[in-house]
Amino acid sequence: MAVYDGSKVLDAIRSLKQAETVESVLARFQDFASLYGFEKLFVGQLVNPANVPDSQTLFATNWPTELRNQRRSKMAILSDPIALCALRTTRPFRWEEAIQHASRQGRRVVDMARDYGINDGFMFPVHGLYTVPGGVSLGGADLDLAPQEISEVELVSQTLYAQLEELLGPFPYQEMVDLTYREAEVVQFAAAGKTNLEIAQILDIRQDTVKKTLKRASEKLGTTNRAHTVATAIAKRVIFG
Repeated sequence: MAVYDGSKVLDAIRSLKQAETVESVLARFQDFASLYGFEKLFVGQLVNPANVPDSQTLFATNWPTELRNQRRSKMAILSDPIALCALRTTRPFRWEEAIQHASRQGRRVVDMARDYGINDGFMFPVHGLYTVPGGVSLGGADLDLAPQEISEVELVSQTLYAQLEELLGPFPYQEMVDLTYREAEVVQFAAAGKTNLEIAQILDIRQDTVKKTLKRASEKLGTTNRAHTVATAIAKRVIFG
């Protein structure tokens, strides 16, 4: 059996870690990714553009400027099936895996990219312990990667993301929301569809205590109502979705 030579991956990781500018990081990564047939790069954190200014988010791409502006103006990330899938999994996946489950609006978002010839690719999700989720999305033509090759690109993509975070960050919204055990517990039951009365009965506490606990959680999460609190807690991985 042939002995695997991982020098290509190790060399790419070392090269990225030694890069001192965003431009050099991206250039070195693109040189590596091109060996696997990838031409288009989209890397960034998966956040709501209505809540987080561009200046406070990790973002880099070589997609056409017109496409980037179109996606931003329509807040496409909120319906993008690839981004939504990346929020829910840590494993790399081919774009088509997510697209086949897309909503009608999600397919419109996909068609935006296809209008510019960006048809096929892989997403490599990035989930850190103390940061919001992100990903490295790579596009190309005639992609036919073996499992080992996908693993190689995943390793180097993780390094790319970490190096960009180091150069561009820290970002003020990255810190995990520090809910108390009781706050997280109450929000979790709210996410399960339980009313305040039902939560009070389950936890053997006063209904007014449930209301106050949800209010404290909402203030920490920066939310405006119960549904917003639950959705934000899930997105920030404070509770199970």
